[in-house]
Parts: sequence; C-alpha cells; structure tokens
Amino acid sequence: MRGYHDIGGDEAGPIPIVELPWLHWEKQVEAIRNLLGDGTRRMMSLDELRRGFESFGEDKYKKLSFYRRRLESVVDIMIEKGVFSREEFDREAEAVRGRWTPPDACWE
Repeated sequence: MRGYHDIGGDEAGPIPIVELPWLHWEKQVEAIRNLLGDGTRRMMSLDELRRGFESFGEDKYKKLSFYRRRLESVVDIMIEKGVFSREEFDREAEAVRGRWTPPDACWE
C-alpha cells in the first residue's frame, strides 16, 4: 500500500528544470541536519528524518514545504530522543522570535 507521500508514478506533467536559489533558513536547516547526522555526532540518521516527516499525516505533510518538513522532523526526533523537551523548544523559539527583526524592517 502506497503512502500519501509516495507520488512516484503519478501523473504530474513535465518537471520544470529550474535551479532555484536556497533561502538562508533552508541552508541552515540542511546544515543542522548534516551536523546531527555526521560521523562524529550520529544523533539522527537520514532514515529517522524520513520516518519523521512521513509520519506527519497527509494534511500536515502536504501543507509544509520540503525544508519545513525537514525542520519539523528534526525537532520532533530531537524531542523523541530526549535532547530537549517540547516546552524547552517552544520557550527558546519564542525568545528568538522576540529578538528577530523582519528583513523589510532592517532598511527603515
């Protein structure tokens, strides 16, 4: 039985061959994922990451972008492994939001 995330073989039309630039936060997500899975740390495997986002449920999976799915999966796995709690993560995320200046406001 195919999962909602398995779109191989579905009719989807031509694939656009366009090299899109990475957004800064996308690079950061990929760097964090690479560090957590490198040969020194080995805190998370690519298989765990994939299991994480493939278990989101169809609505959440389809709503999130590729890198957002990766980010959410990393957070979920680190919580699952006891690296930090959901409360600790939410508290720190809120603190960071409080210090963040939106890019448009930087030029005012």
